[in-house]
Amino acid sequence: MQPFQRAHIDTVVQLAAQGADAPAAQAHDEVIRQSWLRCVRQHSLDPTRMQEAVILPSARLREHQDQLEAFLHIARHGLESLYQQVAGMGYVVLLTDARGITVDFLGDLQPADHLHRAGLTLGADWSEPRAGTCGVGTCISTGQALTVHLDDHFDATHIPLTCTTAPVFDATGRLNAVLDISAMSAPQAKASQHLALQMVKLFAHQIENADFLHRFRSEWILRLAPAPQFLDVNPDYLLAIDAQGRVIGHNRRAQLLWESDGRRPLLGRAYEQVLDAPFAELGRFVQARPSDQRAVMLAGR
Repeated sequence: MQPFQRAHIDTVVQLAAQGADAPAAQAHDEVIRQSWLRCVRQHSLDPTRMQEAVILPSARLREHQDQLEAFLHIARHGLESLYQQVAGMGYVVLLTDARGITVDFLGDLQPADHLHRAGLTLGADWSEPRAGTCGVGTCISTGQALTVHLDDHFDATHIPLTCTTAPVFDATGRLNAVLDISAMSAPQAKASQHLALQMVKLFAHQIENADFLHRFRSEWILRLAPAPQFLDVNPDYLLAIDAQGRVIGHNRRAQLLWESDGRRPLLGRAYEQVLDAPFAELGRFVQARPSDQRAVMLAGR
């Protein structure tokens, strides 16, 4: 065990004994400290026990992949586009399911055995109960995009890693997957990953929207954005509406907007309750599409 690993373990042990306000842990964000507490109190993980990454056998991995087969086909282009942005910078791109199992992977800058030992490979289990505080697991636990950088990790085994993740939700608001870029080495300052975080959030949003548009390709879809110039190419908010004018699907940004302040769920709400406009006038905003998809374009002012 290296001295920096021993020092990290001592910090986590102090937090486990004293709570999130433990002096030694104050250099870490609140979301990290709360995750450390979950690891000890809910997941019964031992911070003094360093464990290698858990990699599922190929048969079990295939079971997880099969459950997301259609989604993985849609998401693959997003992963490839993201990897093109970070290729040559030491990152790998991971996509996990909602349980934290890596179901897709891109990255070839490191030897395969190094990546495998680090858990940066297909079949790796990055759930918080299994791996402790980490990008994927803590994203699943909180529903937030975040960076878990170096000694933010619970398990001292993972201290060399920096992991930046964003959740991908389905059209009903349930977590569908987690998008992650990780590197086996990084500058000490966590702020060095700020651009990586913004990039992962952007691509997670694009994958989420692509999956939404495929799922509701035969339904009425409302695309909404503050700026009309970006409405068609990058809508912020997506709503699927049935023939009776009820919301039958939404992307995550739409859910957060219309369900804020404790308002009732967006699914099932009438069009008039969402946009304060008569459903009968919806046809005025319809734009012809090259496919059979029916789209309604609405821009804010």
